[in-house]
Amino acid sequence: MKFTCRRSDLLDAVNIVERAVASKSTMNILEGIFIEAKDNEIRFLGNNLELCIDCSIPGRIEKKGSCVVKANLFSDAVKKLPFHADEANIEVNESNVILLSCGNAKFNFSIATADEFPRPQEITAIDEVTIQEHLLKNMIRQTVYAISQNDTKPYLTGILFDIKDGVLNVVGCDGYRLAIRREETAHAGTLKFIMQGKTARELLTLLGESDFEVKIKVSDKQARLTLKNCIVTTRLIDGDYLNYEGVAKHENTLFVVTETKEILDSIDRASLIASEAVKAHVLLQIEDGQVNINCETVLGQVKDKFEVDMQGDPIEIAFNPRYLMEAFKNADCKEIKLSFSTALNPVVIQPVEGNSFHYIVLPVRLH
Repeated sequence: MKFTCRRSDLLDAVNIVERAVASKSTMNILEGIFIEAKDNEIRFLGNNLELCIDCSIPGRIEKKGSCVVKANLFSDAVKKLPFHADEANIEVNESNVILLSCGNAKFNFSIATADEFPRPQEITAIDEVTIQEHLLKNMIRQTVYAISQNDTKPYLTGILFDIKDGVLNVVGCDGYRLAIRREETAHAGTLKFIMQGKTARELLTLLGESDFEVKIKVSDKQARLTLKNCIVTTRLIDGDYLNYEGVAKHENTLFVVTETKEILDSIDRASLIASEAVKAHVLLQIEDGQVNINCETVLGQVKDKFEVDMQGDPIEIAFNPRYLMEAFKNADCKEIKLSFSTALNPVVIQPVEGNSFHYIVLPVRLH
């Protein structure tokens, strides 16, 4: 194998595929990057058997071939190539060593044969949907924060994609909070699958802000996403998701409209004396068009207040401050509407107009 490519293209490809490389595995081959030179393009693969990323770049191929190189060594070398050089040269010699040169810099590493490296298999799609790149990125970002970090209920460690009635719902939930993000879709039928949370987070780094149409093919066990610069294949999570629509229904009696930044900044100030080590709640007292916020721990006390538009009866209710702040940070609108019923029922956070998102946060029970 021997080829020449742009240094910047090589760097981009390696940065992309290394996200799917296994850091530690009983199969050593999975700790490597698969490289294949063929037909004027160079293909790079990372595959940890849960997630596979496939990326190709153009190049001048002098000799076709393939190999697997240790990912951490090759990636570090590519990142350290001299910036003043435009082209990188890669060659595998007869001693099974890969030679990487760029400008005056030269590296060589041992390689493994590519025969045992698992290639992504073509999936038998039961359905597919397309969505603009920037929309998909926003929908994932605005829901993945709410997924569970505890695998006792595996389906809660992923995000649900649920298409019905011409609407795509993306849902994240950990049992204490629920995030729903909605967008209209041209998809005429129904489709439901649970994407792994790890995959969703990697997609946030791979997706851009363009109108490029990302194609998502779904089978019983896998999903394949064709992005602008790579193809991502991921295992799906088995199981039935909870009835998120039932959870989202509440009869509320108090409605508050406030500026998102104002309430976020206020909760942020109040949580100054709360941490993972010093767990604390923030107490919200809402009455007479005003929100009074109080946080008190062994470290001290913080109080704050601000005015709001409110309709309904006063309430005193407490929350985990981090849960509130993460919801507010992902609201993506200047003003939000908060709906309450009792101190034991969750708050519902929505846009003032429309229903593009629907966040729910359970309160802390006060003794």
